[in-house]
Amino acid sequence: MFRQPNGITQGTKLLGAICLVAIFSAPSQMLGQSSDFAAPGRVEGAAPPMSIGVAATGIVSDILVHEGSRVETGQLLVKLDCAPQEADLRTRQAQLAAAQATYDKFRNGPRPDEIAVGEAVVNFSQARADEAQKALQRTLELQEGVTVTTAHVLEVKRDARIAVAQLAEAQSQLNLLRAGSREEDIRQAKALRDAAAAELDAARARLNQCSVKAPVDGVVLDVLVNQGQFLSLAVPQPLLHIVRDGQSRVRAEVGLADLRHVCVQQHATIATNAFPHAAIRAQVASISPTVSRRNADAVGTVSPANADENNVVAVVLTVNPGAPALPIGLPVTVHFEACPTKS
Repeated sequence: MFRQPNGITQGTKLLGAICLVAIFSAPSQMLGQSSDFAAPGRVEGAAPPMSIGVAATGIVSDILVHEGSRVETGQLLVKLDCAPQEADLRTRQAQLAAAQATYDKFRNGPRPDEIAVGEAVVNFSQARADEAQKALQRTLELQEGVTVTTAHVLEVKRDARIAVAQLAEAQSQLNLLRAGSREEDIRQAKALRDAAAAELDAARARLNQCSVKAPVDGVVLDVLVNQGQFLSLAVPQPLLHIVRDGQSRVRAEVGLADLRHVCVQQHATIATNAFPHAAIRAQVASISPTVSRRNADAVGTVSPANADENNVVAVVLTVNPGAPALPIGLPVTVHFEACPTKS
């Protein structure tokens, strides 16, 4: 074999050239530029299921929905028999009515009829005082000890003083009626009225908690209580679960080896045995920033390339509008396309 002066054979040069050609002509996915791959996943709702509970103690009297029922915001779902709360509400209503009446009485002040009565009492007292004063004058004109006794004079003087005092009292009462209620009495009555109103609102809120209503538009996933069941705040439990209306999503588990091929707005195709002939398109909406263990019950037609690759990243995809309605929890296989090139 012919040998070059530097000790490198002709065959060695030929082998190196072949290796260089092989490297530069290798597919881009070997260099990590792009890759089409698949990952297992499951269908989920537009948002995580909402656990609906109750904030009151009572017996379930009515269940107005069932599994699969479509509900609207504010729709009554479950009703509890809350007789104590209803009785308390009636008591608070009566207390508020009494407090309101007291406040109105002080705010409005004396009625015109009451003032008219006070004026009449003043006029009557004035007449009595005038008569007592005239009687005193006539008595004083008599000669004491001759035509009138000293005791009688003293009695007439006493009656005159009493009549004057009664007139002064009647006039004072009339002045109070005309002045109206005291400002501090009005404020006190108003405070008692407001406190009673607050107590009524609290009682009404407690009673409203006996009626469980839908917080959002959605679908009932399951109902976990039965009619006649006793519910206690001491042992809280969910009544049912609701999934919010919205565009379906798919949560896929992507292995760490394929994570570099995933990007937001990446297109994918959803495959499932439930709809074998449907072309369900989806798009990557978010990529979890954390790594988790692969779910032990993950179902799909795709297995990790490495049997020991149990570390995965959750990738959420939104299903394009117009796709068939996929049941929540349905196992699917997500076929990812290459990431879109940046312009």
